[in-house]
Amino acid sequence: MLELIGLGLAAGVIPVYLGITTAMVIHRTISRSWERALIGVATGVLVFLFFDLMHESEELTGARDPLSWVVFLGSLFLGFVVPALLEERQLGKGRRVDRLLSLPYVIAAGIGLHNFGEGLAIGASYAHGEWTLSWLLVAGFALHNGTEGFGIVGAAGHAPISTKDVFGLGAIAALPTCLGTLLSGFILSPYFTILWFALAAGSLLYVVCALVATTYTATRKIFMVYGIWAGIALMFLTAKFLLVVGGLKS
Repeated sequence: MLELIGLGLAAGVIPVYLGITTAMVIHRTISRSWERALIGVATGVLVFLFFDLMHESEELTGARDPLSWVVFLGSLFLGFVVPALLEERQLGKGRRVDRLLSLPYVIAAGIGLHNFGEGLAIGASYAHGEWTLSWLLVAGFALHNGTEGFGIVGAAGHAPISTKDVFGLGAIAALPTCLGTLLSGFILSPYFTILWFALAAGSLLYVVCALVATTYTATRKIFMVYGIWAGIALMFLTAKFLLVVGGLKS
């Protein structure tokens, strides 16, 4: 159990916190134009993760299994539509959006759900005695998770991120990796995996829509576009690194 937790820490917790810290340092030293580009990078990272999750969850649904369709569509609805309804309800009452419903926290939650799936993959390979595969997965996912810090910090914009927020955001995004490695030793239903992946995809899509709506304007468009391309390229190259090194899907 301690070894599985250690793998989860190496793949998720440590790189996520390093990524958040690095992104915060860069965020504080760049101009407004480059700040918009950083938000674009965050958006690109999330777009890549969204399509990755959609592909993985769609592959798990069966062509002759209507229950898997319900789980997928229902979870996607919960992840995508429900946050928007909660935000609209609060704004309609003249309240500020609750801190836990703000974009950085929603992004962290979506990444956490995604990292839960990564933890399952690491733990499954470890449980079958495939040590080399386990460590290749840890290295690849750690590289991925380090870049996701830009997605969390970039969405904050001008809003300050306190030390308490750093710990909270990192925990939400990273600890599910450890949980996934632990639960991988048990037989999990494919419906359970579909639920987690579709929830994550929906929450990331909600955030992407929000980031594009607030940043993709006539005067900010070009920096946003460059950033989105850079974010997608970053995640794409990381995924190819996994394939080249160990023939692994990210």
